[in-house]
Amino acid sequence: MDKRFPGRKSAVTMLHRCRFLFSLLPAFLLLLIYVVPAHAADSCTDCHSDRARMTSLGFPHLAVTPEEVEQQSGMNAGCVDCHMGDPANSDRTAAHQGMGRLHLVRKKGLLAETTERKAPLELTGNPMTRIKNQVIKDGKAVIDPNVALVLYHDKRLDNLSQDFSTIEQTCGSCHAKEFSEFTRSTMAQNGKQSRYQSWSDPQRGPHNCGVWFDGNYEKIAPNTAVPFSREQSALNQRSCNTCHVGCLDCHYDPQPRDASNLRAGMHTFNRVPKPESCYGGGRGQICHAGPEERRRGAGYFGGTYANPEGMEPDIHQVKKVVCLDCHENSGSNRGLGHAMVKRQGRCDKCHERQLASHQKSLHKSLACEACHIQNVSGYQGTYWGPGKLAGMETPYFKYKEYYGIMKEPILIRDQKGRWIPVKPFPMAVMNQKESALKPGLHWRWPADLPDLQRTDDAFGYVGLFGGLPENNKALLWIQMDKVSHKYGKSRSCASCHDLVDGEQRQVVQWDFSDAGALPFSGSHTVTAGKKGLSIRDPKSEKIEVSAGYRLSSLAPWFYLKDRWHIDGDFSLPSLRDRELYTRVRGDVGKARTAKVIH
Repeated sequence: MDKRFPGRKSAVTMLHRCRFLFSLLPAFLLLLIYVVPAHAADSCTDCHSDRARMTSLGFPHLAVTPEEVEQQSGMNAGCVDCHMGDPANSDRTAAHQGMGRLHLVRKKGLLAETTERKAPLELTGNPMTRIKNQVIKDGKAVIDPNVALVLYHDKRLDNLSQDFSTIEQTCGSCHAKEFSEFTRSTMAQNGKQSRYQSWSDPQRGPHNCGVWFDGNYEKIAPNTAVPFSREQSALNQRSCNTCHVGCLDCHYDPQPRDASNLRAGMHTFNRVPKPESCYGGGRGQICHAGPEERRRGAGYFGGTYANPEGMEPDIHQVKKVVCLDCHENSGSNRGLGHAMVKRQGRCDKCHERQLASHQKSLHKSLACEACHIQNVSGYQGTYWGPGKLAGMETPYFKYKEYYGIMKEPILIRDQKGRWIPVKPFPMAVMNQKESALKPGLHWRWPADLPDLQRTDDAFGYVGLFGGLPENNKALLWIQMDKVSHKYGKSRSCASCHDLVDGEQRQVVQWDFSDAGALPFSGSHTVTAGKKGLSIRDPKSEKIEVSAGYRLSSLAPWFYLKDRWHIDGDFSLPSLRDRELYTRVRGDVGKARTAKVIH
């Protein structure tokens, strides 16, 4: 103690004590790190960010750092936020418990499974099917021949539909509002297709995609004239359920790594979905690839997505005008809610002048697509009959690969009197007992529904017929979905006005390449006039049916011939001024001046 200042320590003593305390500081800080860590232990990053370790374990393709994930995804999220699992556990098996993994759908039975992937995904090649699972064979990575489809971990393993529980724990943990809105959206609920309850549903009628949804078995089985089990129904449901989208279907976009683009990689996400994601995101003809390129047959992409392949794309695709530019959505109208997209596109956003001119022309009652769509490809016939689906017997296999081209769509009046383009093609489902549907033209959705709840699709119910050597009875209808794409150069005046009495006629040639028979070619004629709409004169090359199949299952038209007919006036209006037509025909300038066209 300093005698001059009682109660105070000497400066020297204080200095020594301060030095002692500072000497303890590193140990104290180290203790703080262990007692109160800045970040919880994370075995995910400890392991997967160590490339040497991942390579030694046999999974070099699963090595990734948190920095790379953030650069690619644009999100500051940890591994567990998206993949779940237990990052606090250093044991490999325990850490991966409950983790979301890629679902591989096997060709046999369309059964899904998860597995450790010893090879990276293949992310190049055909844009429609560029994402493929690979396995190691003879030391090399090759495409897995047993996998039909790759699904992401926000899908259910049992029925391949989206898994809302997983989505809520992952995407929904950060995007709660978007998740809540998504669960109520038409897209998440598959709100249109799921309303087709049976082959003879009094409200919606029979449909090209079938009726494979939860709770429908009791409606389908009693009216099926041959054995039909719950297992067979579940198989068809799995085949259809990939159209039940999850968050990853729209926003996840895995890409090959690119040194010049740090965003490219296995964790690439898009805030605004790309058009490719609407078509299945590179995993096959799921989502809108099937309806647009095949069922409606006038798709947006064309090319490799179309059947026959090589069809011209929509002019908007060529000009880089994407789906959400034309279809109002939650991005352009927040009042719609997340994942709500209006089926009806808006032409006025870019073509206001043309629309105003169109409303003053002689053709003002025609929809834009009535003139601007040609060469409608895809299905030209579809028949549901006994066959094998994913290696299993079923009374409802869809023989759909009657691919061909209808040069010009048929025009019919919609429920509001507007002329719209459709592609009528014959359909049948075999082994039906009864149907109370009324023959004639029907609309699947009432005209007074809002855009988000309505379609302009029609069908012509033909009737229930015997006359087949087996598979009786056959329920026949004419599928008439409204053609929505592809837009391009306008069809000619002659394509509508050269036949007498406003008749429309298209000869359609097609090639069959489905299961049940060797490939063969054929044709039929679609006629729309004052006495009805008909599909007549079906004919083909000699058909060589495969062992175990019946001709009536895949080609009932061979026996039923010209049965596909509905009554009604489907003729185009007669020309009021033949002289004017003769004068302006083939001259766009004169036609515009005379206000025949816009």
